[in-house]
Amino acid sequence: MRKAIGPSVRSRLVMMALSLVIPAVILMVLLTVNAFRESQARYEQQLVATTRALAVATDRQISQGVATLETLALSPALQDGDLAAFERQARETVKHGSAWILLAEQQRQIINTRAAPGAPLPRPNRSAAAWEALNDGRTTVSNLVPSQMVPGPVVAINMPVVIKGRLYGLSLVQEPAAFESIFRSQRLPRTWTGAILDREHSLIARSVDGERLRGRKATKDLRAGLAKSPEGVVLSHTLTGVPTLSGFSRSPNYGWTFVVGVPRTEVYAAVTQSVIGLSAATGLLLILGVLLAIGFSVQISRQVRSLAADAALIAENRIVETRPDDLTETAQVREALHQASLALRVREEEQTAAAARQEVMINELNHRVKNTLAMIQSLARQSFSGSEPAALETFTERLVALSRAHDLLTERTWLNADLSEVVARTLGPYGERARFSGPPLSLTPNSAVTMSMILHEMATNAVKYGALSAPEGLVEVLWTVDGDRSLTLIWRERGGPEVTAPGRDGFGSRLITASVQHEFGGQVQVEHLPQGLACTLVIPLSQRLTG
Repeated sequence: MRKAIGPSVRSRLVMMALSLVIPAVILMVLLTVNAFRESQARYEQQLVATTRALAVATDRQISQGVATLETLALSPALQDGDLAAFERQARETVKHGSAWILLAEQQRQIINTRAAPGAPLPRPNRSAAAWEALNDGRTTVSNLVPSQMVPGPVVAINMPVVIKGRLYGLSLVQEPAAFESIFRSQRLPRTWTGAILDREHSLIARSVDGERLRGRKATKDLRAGLAKSPEGVVLSHTLTGVPTLSGFSRSPNYGWTFVVGVPRTEVYAAVTQSVIGLSAATGLLLILGVLLAIGFSVQISRQVRSLAADAALIAENRIVETRPDDLTETAQVREALHQASLALRVREEEQTAAAARQEVMINELNHRVKNTLAMIQSLARQSFSGSEPAALETFTERLVALSRAHDLLTERTWLNADLSEVVARTLGPYGERARFSGPPLSLTPNSAVTMSMILHEMATNAVKYGALSAPEGLVEVLWTVDGDRSLTLIWRERGGPEVTAPGRDGFGSRLITASVQHEFGGQVQVEHLPQGLACTLVIPLSQRLTG
């Protein structure tokens, strides 16, 4: 049973469907990646814009506090050193808010509107850097600092004032919660998180859970991003551990940083939906392509099997009938098979008729050749009637050998004959006393006749003078073929009378030599050995010999 070679039609069509779907899948993946990048870029732009808006709103609120301090610093009571009158003015200024005014020297507080009038006041907790800024005449905004008046840390706006030649610090102190209203004014989405960090990355205010998380340091990944650039977007985590895409912007005025984070799940949600949609579409395309490929493959396979059956009909010399086909291509192939079967039938009929005519001609030729040989034999008897009987017998035997070769070729309708058949037909009369062996070798008709005559002359010589003249004598014929170069045939006799070289070559020897040299272009080597004659023929494997 023959095995199918190569993939089936179904597998080929499935692979074709896959080859069409795979580029679409790749395109969908590229579109998904591009959509993800565009979505993230939009979020990044929105985050940075929001942090800038937070920075502007915070700077505006701080600027209002600075304006309040500047107004108080120009108070005539403060300039005249009337601290009691200035305290009344300061308390009036902040009575409707949560902030308070603080006037202090480096070592003691002078006024603190958070405390009751006349109450003892704590020592100032300004850092050395803060007093250095006051000495330089700069207004600064502090980091988160501990408070002695309220629980929890506070932030302060510090402005230097000079009263009668002495430096004082005039401060507007606020609780960090005062900045949380900025997040509400910016209307951050409910899932987003906004935060304000001081210069040491401590949390000042937060859109949610600000009071609980106030004072904690920003996460490590966010601090790493802040160390690289004053503004940007990083993948980070909130203080509660939520993975976010966070934008940040540092204020160039006071050094505070404003952070807005959006959960990554929200960023990826739109892309995830696109991926799910594209994956579903890809899957449907793949399934549809495979189903269509299988459907077409069933149809094509049925047509191909039908064509194979028609081809088998041609092998059986039967006519392929035409019939409707589902596919134009198979219909064309079937029509070609139909025409081929008709042409083969006509050609076979012509060949059969030609063979019959050839057989009649060959039989007629054989009949005439045999009649000619019989006529030659009759003429020989009349011509040799007064001669020695041996001459007539020799001539007759040669005619018989020629007739045997002719009979062999006739049986094969004058096609090539194998060397073993020629040897067997020529040496057949000697039975077991003539042995031969060798590989198959096809001889042309003329070569078969010539080889038959050569072997007949050797056998005749062996009967008269050699091994076949003795009761126990034997003849061996062995041949070998050297690739496509030459034939080597060895005639070897043993068991006969002692052999001596003749004084001159007889007609048979001359016939053998002439046939080998002129007919085949080969060589003859004869050895008269004590045990018997040995004759070696070396004949090239030319077209003249084997066709």
